Amino acid sequence: MQANTRQYLLIFQIFWLAISCSQGNAAETSFVRFIPGALAWEGELQTAVVSYENADGVVVDLVSAIHLGEEEYYAALNKYFLDRDAVLYELVAHEDVRPNPESVTQSISLVSFVQRALGNFLDVKFQLEQIDYSPQNFIHADLNPDELRQIMLEKDESFLSMFIALAIAQLADEQAASQQGEQVSSFNAIAIVNALLAEDQTAAFKYLFAEELGRTDGIIVAPELESQITILGDRNNAALKVLEETLSDTDIRTISIFYGAAHMPRFERELLERFGFKQIQKRWLNAWIMP
Repeated sequence: MQANTRQYLLIFQIFWLAISCSQGNAAETSFVRFIPGALAWEGELQTAVVSYENADGVVVDLVSAIHLGEEEYYAALNKYFLDRDAVLYELVAHEDVRPNPESVTQSISLVSFVQRALGNFLDVKFQLEQIDYSPQNFIHADLNPDELRQIMLEKDESFLSMFIALAIAQLADEQAASQQGEQVSSFNAIAIVNALLAEDQTAAFKYLFAEELGRTDGIIVAPELESQITILGDRNNAALKVLEETLSDTDIRTISIFYGAAHMPRFERELLERFGFKQIQKRWLNAWIMP
């Protein structure tokens, strides 16, 4: 069990560094939080649905995603999306490719493998296997693989170089937090030993992962660095372009942007500063419940 746990922790660190980072100097809004319970290994990992409205009464919801969650969490999202005029979703794929459980199961990409492996370990579900992307109100708002590859080529960028840049940012953040006496990570030696000794190790490690995911929304990345990294800045630009096109359709009154929590601070800044929206509401959904 200990060897397997170390492997999954390493996988998680790589996965989290690669695709889940938030930005420094962002608005005050938090998009992921962890609420500890009264008992050991008890708590809730929650994601935000934040609503913004403009002078014309158009409402845009930022719907944060963490890509792994409880089955009930995804069922609630599926029901919510049915009532929206447009759902702008993230997925590096061609516009005519809609994910479904069968296609996701057959996928052999590294990210899909890591997500499913981590989901199995923590007894949570993989987003692409649970969310129904088939409704007509779902609109692709991301780069396709060819665009992603071309942008990375032009920047002389690789996934390894992006990983290194994010790792450096994390180290700087942890050093600053340590100097200020703040908690650096949920995965300290004592916490891991306690989890290994817990009667329910799955629940214990799920708790630690949830606590880490909720800690300051992940890795802090300055907007300047975010704009340079394709998986963040360029994908944000693609989503914002689709948002602008969607807002030009006067028949669309309710819009949801369903994207990873890492992208939300940029979207919020653009809504407030560029598009003239104001935040009107915020609610939380339970993504994970421990035990």
